Amino acid sequence: MNQFYKRIQYKFSELNQVEKNILDYCLHQSKKVSSMTAEELATETFTSQSTITRMAKKLGFKGFQEFKFALKSYRSLEETSDPTDSSNEFKPLINEILRQFTETLDKIEPKQIDQAINMIRQARRIELFALGQSIPVAVSLNRKLHFLGKNVGHSTDWDELRAVSKQLGKEDLAIFISHSGETLGMLDYAKRLKERKVPLLSFIGQPTSSLEELSTVAFIAEMLTIYHQNIDLSPRVSLDILLDILMIHYAKQVASQNEDSNL
Repeated sequence: MNQFYKRIQYKFSELNQVEKNILDYCLHQSKKVSSMTAEELATETFTSQSTITRMAKKLGFKGFQEFKFALKSYRSLEETSDPTDSSNEFKPLINEILRQFTETLDKIEPKQIDQAINMIRQARRIELFALGQSIPVAVSLNRKLHFLGKNVGHSTDWDELRAVSKQLGKEDLAIFISHSGETLGMLDYAKRLKERKVPLLSFIGQPTSSLEELSTVAFIAEMLTIYHQNIDLSPRVSLDILLDILMIHYAKQVASQNEDSNL
């Protein structure tokens, strides 16, 4: 998916209704807007230059000029794609998934893996925080940690997760699995946990998120953002492989410790 759309996807909820209307106008009149000034856009949308600038900054841009440049790039990509050619859409999708998968693996640092393993090994209790389409990833991790002898839990209920975030202490570990790293409820849990000095280990599908800033250790997986009629179809294979690699290395350490204790 185009990086411009992915960038605004998770910031959209922060806009007020006036700003959403401006963004909607920009997306539908992208060719026209890409050559307009902030003053001209404000006149066209019956708003103000300050509102235009505020909208751009809320979406993660430095200002309207950077927003306009990204919008122009987005429009250029849209114009070069041929919706009647299915192979034109199919092959780039495969190539993009392979690229992001490879890039995720290339960014794995042994030091981070060691830190994460130590956090898991020292944790008295582990709680998984994952919602929506990240739940299957968390279920798999839950089973693996359980079979490896850890006291682990995972709730899919918002109220239960809030209660858990108030119970954990610094001897415990919270593992977050999140596509965006910007879900408001999850950020609320993370802030509560950080205040309680609970170590946070996060696996996130987007770079430079609020959740990453709150985490003790954070792994970033390159992920596509794909929505169809409000259905999240974003592939989470990169998150899965990160967690699989971590679990394999953790299992090796557990096996090695068991062998040493039996000598």
